[in-house]
Amino acid sequence: MPNSMRYCQTCRLQFDKRGFKRHTLSVVHRKAKLIRAMLERNCITHAEIARRIGLTRERVRQRALQMGFADGRSRHAICRMERRRKEMVEFFVEAQKRGFAVEPLGTTSAYINGKLCVQRKACWHYIGKSEHKYTYVSIRQPAGRFDICAWKLPDGRFLILPKKLAGFRQTTFNPKEGGLQGTDSSSHYYREYIERWSLLGRPRRVEHPLT
Repeated sequence: MPNSMRYCQTCRLQFDKRGFKRHTLSVVHRKAKLIRAMLERNCITHAEIARRIGLTRERVRQRALQMGFADGRSRHAICRMERRRKEMVEFFVEAQKRGFAVEPLGTTSAYINGKLCVQRKACWHYIGKSEHKYTYVSIRQPAGRFDICAWKLPDGRFLILPKKLAGFRQTTFNPKEGGLQGTDSSSHYYREYIERWSLLGRPRRVEHPLT
């Protein structure tokens, strides 16, 4: 490095001798660590950083690019993705733990291995009266497009069905084997699809060993 050039360890930038002295007196240099810390949080906009530091938004944008951060539009896209991941429902969180690559679209929908998946909630449903009263799990077909739907059962497990088996508007089934007459509905074969993660395809990576 030529003797006439100086390197700022804090800002990781190179200046000539006169420019270096001017730089060390600037707000950008004195608050460089704070600026970097805020830029690492993608959900803080350049305008918000500029307001807190006392700079213009354009000056923050230039400093962000010099520091190697993405432009504002890219940071906003990353922020939206991070928020969606934080708001993901249990099925997609569990899918990630099992090694599937989840691309969230909203709170209850996401792409997994190119398949549009949604989560819904199942609830208990009572049929009959007195001694003929039986308990089933009730599920509804989700509105809108989907390839696979996962209903969270009351015991915390997931009933995972492909669209071809979800042609009903509403139906009931018994997730447990029953020894009494009438405890199995016509849809009792849905038990085979409880925790049927293989319908999502093969996981791309394994982060946690399966038990």
